[in-house]
Amino acid sequence: MPLGDPAQRIRGWTETHSWAWTFLEGKPTGMSFKMDGSKLLKSGSLTYEAGRKKYVLRTEPVASESSGATSKRSKPVIYEGTIDGKGKLLTLDRTDVSADRPAERLTLRPNGNLVRYTMFVERRASKTGAYVRSTEIGLTKEGETFAAGSTAIERPKCVVTGGAATQTVSFQGRDFPICCSGCRDEFLESPDKYVKKAASAGSSTAAERKPSPPARKGRSDDDAFSNDVGEPKTMP
Repeated sequence: MPLGDPAQRIRGWTETHSWAWTFLEGKPTGMSFKMDGSKLLKSGSLTYEAGRKKYVLRTEPVASESSGATSKRSKPVIYEGTIDGKGKLLTLDRTDVSADRPAERLTLRPNGNLVRYTMFVERRASKTGAYVRSTEIGLTKEGETFAAGSTAIERPKCVVTGGAATQTVSFQGRDFPICCSGCRDEFLESPDKYVKKAASAGSSTAAERKPSPPARKGRSDDDAFSNDVGEPKTMP
């Protein structure tokens, strides 16, 4: 929804954001994304540079209408920034802003149950001015209702990352739960590894079918770096 024109806020438009993990030698090193219907970005990647303690979003912007259909591919746009102390709000500032154009910032915040996230586009006219939100984009995870506070039914976990699975990949007549196309490609690269992992997880589940202590409150178990995947040195 555009925030600058109240008359347009009711109309808005529809976007679909598709995120996928990227891997190096079996370890997640970042994420790639595509945005269908977006008026700002087409695709790109999100990585973390540990040395600078910065998240880097490299993007392909949507070409402006004035550029024409025969124009060359748009120059990549890069945003850099940090995540807050709670690990919830990611703030990214555009790096190629010149003195003759407004500064631009993207902020992304997931809700407490990781079912939705909100993305704001913010701009300011000068280096000393305040940022003003120009666009609000609210997204709900595929398969969840807009009103969902949390998932009532326990869903299968991705065999690669341990996150909530949204699709499956077939191998030797069996279907294995995965969360994205990146995990699909990683599975097919080393299927034996993940078949063994799935078998081990199944055995553990069967062995633990006994009364368990109350679940602790806090972050959802939708953990992108669970089990043997591990947290890479390039990501916090």
